This record gives sequence, structure tokens and C-alpha cells, in this order.
Amino acid sequence: MEQNEILEIAQIEVPLGGRVLLASDLLLDKKLAQASSSSIVELSLAIEALVGPSLVIFNGNLFDLLSNPTNSASQSLAAYPKLASALRSFTKCPNHSLLIIPGSRDTKLAWDAAEQKTIASLGATIAFSAELKLQTATGTRTIKVEPGQNLDPRFAYKDPTNSADTPLGHHFITEIFPNIGPASKTWLEGLDRIQDQKSLSRFFVSRLLYRRLIRYSWWLLIPFLAAMVLKLPLLYAISVLAAKHRATLSAVWPQRLLLLELTSIVDLGLLGAAITYISRKTWLALQGSSSKTANSEHNEAPKSKARDLITQGYSGFITSHTLTPELAHLGKGFYANTGSIGEVVQESPSLLGFPSVFIPFRQLSWLEIETGADLHVRLLFSILPLPGPNVIERFISKSKNTSKDTRPKVVASYPDGKSWPPMPSILTKTKKKRRLAASAIAISGLLDLASGITPPLKGRLEIVLDIIPFGVTVAAGALVALFGLVLLLLARSVRRGQRQGWFISLVLLASTTVLNLVNGGNLEEAITALVVFIFLLRNESSFKATTDRRSLKIGIKTVILGLVLTIGLSTMSLEAWLAFSHHHHPLGVFTALEAVTQRMIGIQSVFLPHRVNVFLSPALFAIGIFLAATGLLLIFRPVVTRNTDNKGGSEFKQAKEIVRLHAKGTLDYFALRSDKQWFFYLQSVVAYAVYSGVCLVSPDPIGPESERDAVWKEFHTFTDKQGWTLAVLGAGQDWLSVYRQLGMQDLYLGDEAVVDLENFSLEGGRNKSLRQAVNRIERNGYTISFHDPASIDATLKEKLTPLMSKSRKGEVERGFSMTLGRIFDPIDEGLLLALASDPEGNPVAFCQYVPAPGINGFSLDLMRRDNKEHPNGLMDFVVVSTIEELKKRGFTKLGLNFATMRAVLAGEAGDSLTQRVERWMLKKMSSSMQIESLWKFNAKYDPSWQPRFAVYDSTENALSVALAIARAESFWELPVVGKLLSSSKSKKNKIDNNKEELTTSNEKQNTKS
Repeated sequence: MEQNEILEIAQIEVPLGGRVLLASDLLLDKKLAQASSSSIVELSLAIEALVGPSLVIFNGNLFDLLSNPTNSASQSLAAYPKLASALRSFTKCPNHSLLIIPGSRDTKLAWDAAEQKTIASLGATIAFSAELKLQTATGTRTIKVEPGQNLDPRFAYKDPTNSADTPLGHHFITEIFPNIGPASKTWLEGLDRIQDQKSLSRFFVSRLLYRRLIRYSWWLLIPFLAAMVLKLPLLYAISVLAAKHRATLSAVWPQRLLLLELTSIVDLGLLGAAITYISRKTWLALQGSSSKTANSEHNEAPKSKARDLITQGYSGFITSHTLTPELAHLGKGFYANTGSIGEVVQESPSLLGFPSVFIPFRQLSWLEIETGADLHVRLLFSILPLPGPNVIERFISKSKNTSKDTRPKVVASYPDGKSWPPMPSILTKTKKKRRLAASAIAISGLLDLASGITPPLKGRLEIVLDIIPFGVTVAAGALVALFGLVLLLLARSVRRGQRQGWFISLVLLASTTVLNLVNGGNLEEAITALVVFIFLLRNESSFKATTDRRSLKIGIKTVILGLVLTIGLSTMSLEAWLAFSHHHHPLGVFTALEAVTQRMIGIQSVFLPHRVNVFLSPALFAIGIFLAATGLLLIFRPVVTRNTDNKGGSEFKQAKEIVRLHAKGTLDYFALRSDKQWFFYLQSVVAYAVYSGVCLVSPDPIGPESERDAVWKEFHTFTDKQGWTLAVLGAGQDWLSVYRQLGMQDLYLGDEAVVDLENFSLEGGRNKSLRQAVNRIERNGYTISFHDPASIDATLKEKLTPLMSKSRKGEVERGFSMTLGRIFDPIDEGLLLALASDPEGNPVAFCQYVPAPGINGFSLDLMRRDNKEHPNGLMDFVVVSTIEELKKRGFTKLGLNFATMRAVLAGEAGDSLTQRVERWMLKKMSSSMQIESLWKFNAKYDPSWQPRFAVYDSTENALSVALAIARAESFWELPVVGKLLSSSKSKKNKIDNNKEELTTSNEKQNTKS
């Protein structure tokens, strides 16, 4: 039969007001599938509802012509008459079009003439991909559409029109899957509908364990029953011995039964632990190093291509193939995946680290596009659990999806609306679980501490003493108090999500559950500890953060060395004192060692003379607490970055290249400070530094706009694994939506002044004072010159170096977010130095500017001047001269100083009581910090104001973030008192006369951030 021509790329014009519906992966078969029949009816109704110029695209796998060799397109349409009727009615309209793109399972459409004839009968066109030219009121927008199997090496075709071209994935579907055997179809059901085909090995292991081997689990009771039988003679012997001290043998039966129950519980616990350990080790071995978790990015390859297409001018990229619906905002464009219509099998993580569970769902998703005032894209989605998982799978799975909504809903939209799936929700839920776990551990610790230091109830204590000796209950009380204190210290580690803190908390909670029962039958505290234990165990996947290995080693060495020294010295001192005492005899080395060791944890069961005990016990217990606290602080310290100067390395060069290509903001060049680290992802970089466990980012991540969500999500995940608190300093307004998606909070700090060079002028009455100041400096013979700091003359450099420490409060150079921290460095190319000289040619003031290509200009870095007497307006002269020079060079913007809380001072933030109080406080602070005067200095240049924010991950971390910012900006280094309170009257007069200039130079470093 003659093969019809198939378009390589279908170029389709969509007029203004047109609509496009895209669906995929229906996988229609000649046998009606109950899981997808209702979904296809919903899709048919949506197609019938299309009016006006409309286009329907089936973006791959409309039919399943691969797994069932006897299936055909005509038979599949006959099995779904509602859909066939809707399509034929749709294509009869003159302004309606139907496009079918072959996917990995219906490639037969590309080379089988009979199948092509069936498609032609629907009035449809076949193409391998499509480019949609959508007419909107804002212009033509282009979207690329393709199934995406060529981005998956297992299903990539070299020539889809060649029937002999069969990728590796085809052989799995047509040869391996069918030959597994009919008896295995029930436990391997859904094998070909797994969303992540890379998880096939995990799928086999999971189904083998939960649906095949689980039926033999009753065999595990045999060793347990054998242990019970072996215990009976031992229990009988114990009861006979106990009867010698009791009236009758029956009096010891309750104790005997209790012992049997306790040992049985231990047996079950050991058996469960062994099964869990073997299962997890087998699971990790089988899934391999290349496997991913259930939350892996199924659409990462097509999303990466979408970013490239958007860079080339496309507005979006749409694929399918992965069965995973998605609509992601990528800056000026989007990526979308149509998902599927029918059954899908999703991997769900399980409790306690057991193998994942694979659960079937009925999924219904498609995309709708409309053209109007702008391009509008919507993703419609619904999902329902299907019968299939057995009792074990339902119990152990963390997925509790019980949705009953059969109608699809709009879950994401572009350009207005949110992306879907909400990737940050995973991290947000993790944070909530950690916060709850830390609070619960702290409460349990407080209860244990109170339980250990208060006497138990008499009635309960009598019951316990019938079984357990009094000395054991006393020791249990001391241990409960100690463990409670340790739990309080561990709460911070658990809040950070550290794995070690989680594990030790589990051990302590399990211990206190038992110890509280031994310590006078404290049932309430035991139940609390058990509940917290279960909560931690069920949410173990939320605690993956690591700790600093170097600090871990130091912490362990510190605790061991401290214990050895304290116990050794105390034991020798105790024996020596008793040896020379006339009223007491030495205890013996081992008894003294036991007495000292017990007292370090608060136990005093070994008797010591009162005079010794009253001094030794509190001291040893305090030392024990100190060593425990010090050890815990070091052992659970988050990862520490110890590189202090990265200038000139390969990472610096990579970061510098990204800044050169993608810098847009006025602060981007400051990402190259020598004290910052860099995190790279795709073509983006995040500059950060870590201060006491707080990861401080500044400026905003730099890279293509299409990578914003992705790079921040990856960096957020990276910091989470390190156990760091995350914050951003100097964040721009256009990044706030990205930060807020991850649940972060923001706080307005102030505004950065950006001068429009083209509109700036000294003319007019409002600029009179500025014009007079500049003219005054010029009349007095001051000159301006411009240099490249990287290649400045050595002689001039020597003259400028003393100016670096002038007009600066304190002994250190402040700045993290808005200063470069270096000058005259050859690695900084393209910087601008504006130098003012007095009539004798001596340098008296300068400003250094860094490139800001995003605004086609420069951004202020340093302002320095000497402390000699000069006419007022010296710094105004430098800034105005710089503006004129940059205008000559063709630049358009100049970033100046940062004005702290400018909107509040100017009354733009509102006039409520809160704003009035803030404004009053800022004006009071301005008398010493010159906040208001700096704002007014900037305002003389009539700039536009760019708001800057501090962003932090949660309110509870606000204080630690504030301290980290103070440390990063060197606010902790207070000015030397002698510098501020100089007795020289002439120096005071100079500062008063030049207050305006000093405001600029001082506050640039002190308040810009």
C-alpha cells in the first residue's frame, strides 16, 4: 500500500481568539479499559464544547499499537464510539483542525498505510511535531509541540518512518514484558504504565515483596514460637526460686507472665529490626546508584530543552511521553507536559525505609491554550486511586490520596497563576514536619526532666517495686532526667532535619518509654515519648540533613577526652582522700570508678561519705552536663564552609563568566566577592556564605530568567541537606514570587537609588543647590579624572591607598551585599574609578563603580574622601562628573547608595499607627546613623527607587538570620570610641562643615546593606 506523506513539522497558524486543546497517552485498545472509559468521555465532552477557531492535538500515543500486535486504530475507535463521534463532528467544522502526532506506542501511524487511512477518515493530519503560531494582541507567540520520546534514549528513533527502527524500549514492551508469564500478570499489573520507566527494577522488587513473598511471611512466626518454647523451662525455674521467698508458688505467676511478655516484646522487636535491616539493604542494593527517588524530576530533559527554546525566542515547549503532567513557568516562557488519560502507576515512598509501593491511579489531564490580549495556557488535571493495592501496600505506603473528584480542574495557568505540580510543597511539608517533631521532642524532654526530678506516685511505685528493685527505679529516674535534658538539646538538630539527631532522638525516646515505666510507672510520660517516637519513625524521610564531619570528630574527641580526664582524676582524688582519712577506708579502684561515673549522670547508688558527696556529686554532674552539651553542639553542628578566599580559582572564573553573560541587577557584580562561595546549576550561579549555620545569599541568583524556579529549588534542596538556615540579603522585588513559593518570608529594608542618565540635568530651580555645589568645587580648581582600577598607575595607587581608611567608622571594611571588598585588583576588569584632585593635584576623594550591564551602566561600590577642609559639595562633584562621563560613553543608568527604609520615611508605606511609630524611630536614629540625610542626599539626583528586601525561611529563624547579617556586613565591629569622641576641636569642626559628604561616604558602608 502506498504510504501517505507525513509532515516533519506542522506549521499551524492560530488566529486571535483561537483555542487549542492538547492531550496525549490515551493508549486506546480494541478492548475497552474500564479505568480510562470515563476519562475519555470527559475529554470527548471537552472537544465537543470547542467553538470558534479551534485545534485539537493528540501529542503522542493516541493508540496502543505496540503491546498488542492485533490492535488497530479502527478497532480502538470502535471501542470508544463517543470519542470517535466527537472527533468526526469536530473536524466537519471549517475552522476546526485535528493533528495527530505519533508517540512511542503508536509509531505505526508513521509507516502503515492502513492506519493512516483510518486517521484520514477522521479528517486529521499526521506530523512528527508542530509549531504553533499564535496571534495575540501583543504579537505572535510561537510554541513547539512534540511527544518527547526522542529525549528518552530508550525510545529515541533514528527514522520513525522505518518499521525496522525499533528502539530498546520497544523490545521491553513487545518481547520481555509479555514473556514474564501469565501467572505473573496480577502482581506485575501496570508494568507498562509506570510514570518513571527508570524505576522498573524497583517496581519488580516492590511487587515481588508485597504481592509474592508476603504470602510466606507466616513462616517468620516459627523462630518466635521456638523462642517461646525455649523460655518455658527458664520461666519455671525462676518461679520455683521465687516461691522459696513467697507463701505459695501461685504468688509469682504475675511476675512470671510479665517477664514472658517483656521478653516476647524484645523478641518481636529484634525480629522486626532484622527484617527491616535486611529489607532496606536489599532495596538499596537492587535499586543501584543511578536510581532516583519517587520524587525525581521525570520531565527534566524536556524542561532543559524548553529553556533553550525560550532563549531562542519561543514562548513555550509542550511534550508528553512521561505520563507526568506539568506546567512550569520559565521566565518569559513555559514548559508543559500533557500528562495522560487513563491508568498510571506511581511510585510512593513507604514507611521505615521499606521498598516503595507502586499504586495505580486513574489520571485525566490535558492542556488548553487561548489567544486574546495575551497567550493563556491552562493545565486541567484530576486523579483517582484505583483498586489494586493489597492491605500491606496500603498500610505501608505514605501516599494517602483519597480524591473522589472525577472532573478535571484547572491546577495551573500561564502567564498568570502558579506552576504545577507545586514542587516547593515537598520542602514546605518537610519543614512543617521538622518543626512539629522538634516541638514534640522538646515537650517530651521537659516531661522527662520533670518526671526524673519529682517523686513518683505511691500507688504506682508499689506496683513497680513488686517487680523491680528499688535501686533500679532510682537509676531509671536519674537516666530519665538526663535523657530529657539531652532531648531538649537535640530539638535544634531535629529542627534542622539532621539524620544523626533524628536517630539519637529515636534511641532516647525508646529508652525513656521504658525508663518512665520503670521509674514509678509514669504512664503519661511513657505514652508521650512513644507517640513522638512513632511520629519520628513515620516521617524518617524528612530527616536527611548531614552534619559537619570535622566538627563531629572534634566533638567525639572532646567528650571522650573530657570523660577520661574527669573520671580518672576524680577517681584518683577520691581514693587518695579516703586513704588519708581517719574515719573512712578506701573503696577500691573499681568501686570508686563506678561512684564517679554514676555521679556524672546524676546517679548516687554507690555510697560516699557525706562530706565528699556534698561537694563531689554536684561538681561531677555539672561537668557531665557541660561535656554533653559541648559534645552535642559540635556533633550536630551543620556543615561548615571553611574556604575564606576563592578569588582566582576555576569556580571564580565560572561565576565571573555567568555574571558577564547574565547579570541584570545593580548588585550582580558583588557576587564575585572573595569571601563568597558559588553554587552552580545549569547556566545559573548562586553566591552565598555561611555564618553560624545561616546560609546568606546575596545578590539574587544570576542566570537565564527561564531557570529561576529550577535553580532556587535546587539550591534550597542543597542547603536543606547541609542543615543550614536559608536567607537572602538585598533581594530584588522581581524575585520575591520565587522565594514565596518555597514558603519564605520577606521584610522590606529600603530602596536603592538608580539615576536615569538620559533624563538627569542640573538645570532648573529644584537643582539649584546641587548645581551651585558642583560649580563651587570647579571654581576652586578641583578636577576629575577616570581610571580603570585594575591597571592604575603604581604611583597613583600609593597616593590613593591612604584614602581607603579615611571617613570610615570602625577598623574593618563593611559590606557583603553591596560592596566588592577589594580595589586595584587585576582580576576585576571593566570597573570605573572616578578620582577628584585638589588644585595642587593631590587625590582627595574617589568613587569606585562596578559594571551593571542589566541597566546598561554602573553601580556604586566605594566612596572615599580625606578629612581635610574642602568646599562643600566635593562628593556631589564626583557623582555629577561621573554621570556626565557615563552619558558620553553611551551608558543609561547609574546605581547609587542604598536608602534604609526610605518608603517609611517618605510616608509611602502608609500612615497607620505602625508606620508613624516606625517613621518616628527612624528619624530619632538618624541623628546618630544619618539614615534620613542619606535618603535626602540620594534624592537630589531624582533617581528611581528599587526596593530591596531581606528574605528568611521562617519567623523562628529571624534572630539567627539577623545576627548572620550583622556578622556578614561587619556591623558587629563597633567603631573605636577614640575615633568618634576625638578631643580635637578642629576635627569636630571639619566633620560638621562636611556633614553632607561624610554622610555619603560613611553610610555607604554602614547602611547600604
